[in-house]
Amino acid sequence: MLESFCKEKAAPLVLRLTLGGLCVYHGYLKIMAAGGTTWYPGMPTGWQLFISWGEFAAGLAILLGFHCRLAAGLALAATATSLWWWQGWNLLRLPMRSLEQPLLLVIVALVLLFLGAGELSLDGWKGTRLSPAKRAGRA
Repeated sequence: MLESFCKEKAAPLVLRLTLGGLCVYHGYLKIMAAGGTTWYPGMPTGWQLFISWGEFAAGLAILLGFHCRLAAGLALAATATSLWWWQGWNLLRLPMRSLEQPLLLVIVALVLLFLGAGELSLDGWKGTRLSPAKRAGRA
């Protein structure tokens, strides 16, 4: 029973709180720089808006567990876009210590993309409103 609770409820919740909190925090910091348009002067404004607002919105959705897979994909895209913009092909030559944090974000986003939000989320709550036959996969 404890193992089931940890796998189906606690683990996705911890992953969501971690990734969602980081995305909201980083997105918020970028948005505070003139609405997300001036946090990185060399980057085109459109990309800055996509990354800052996308990161913030994805973080909120992940925290709530609302369309968690889509939000994790958006967080993954924002992280990958930022990494690629700053490093380009140099990314393959960087020491591992410089890639630890971005790689951790990418891995957590991938896990949430594959796993989903779990039962303690808005997505999980929607699933409990189904008929018992649909929940059991018989209909």
